[in-house]
Amino acid sequence: MRTTILFAGAALALAAAAPAAAADWQDIKDPAALRALYSNKTFKGKDYLDRPFVAHYRADGQGLMIWQGTRVPRTWSVKGNDQVCVKLPWDSPCYRFQRHATKPGFYRSIDIANDMTTEFTVEDGIPTF
Repeated sequence: MRTTILFAGAALALAAAAPAAAADWQDIKDPAALRALYSNKTFKGKDYLDRPFVAHYRADGQGLMIWQGTRVPRTWSVKGNDQVCVKLPWDSPCYRFQRHATKPGFYRSIDIANDMTTEFTVEDGIPTF
């Protein structure tokens, strides 16, 4: 009986936490906001295998990611109202974005093709490249 009550309590706590976690993230569905997110900004985060990356994006659509000691050039453009597509030498993924409701400068991207999520911070400014 005690185990059943503990299990039910844990399940209820998890069910209550899920909507709260979802409420922490706000969709970005404005092309101007997406352009501002990428214009002369530096992204810092970790990929899905927990490897750090730094990406710099200029307002003119040019970008550079530094990942595992490799410099990967890229271009970016806004697609529709809620996506940014990045052209890489080998692929052209598109992403939706969300901002954290209580942590300024904290964002996540969701890959349109596979729903893979990456969390990162965004800072103003970029180096020359």
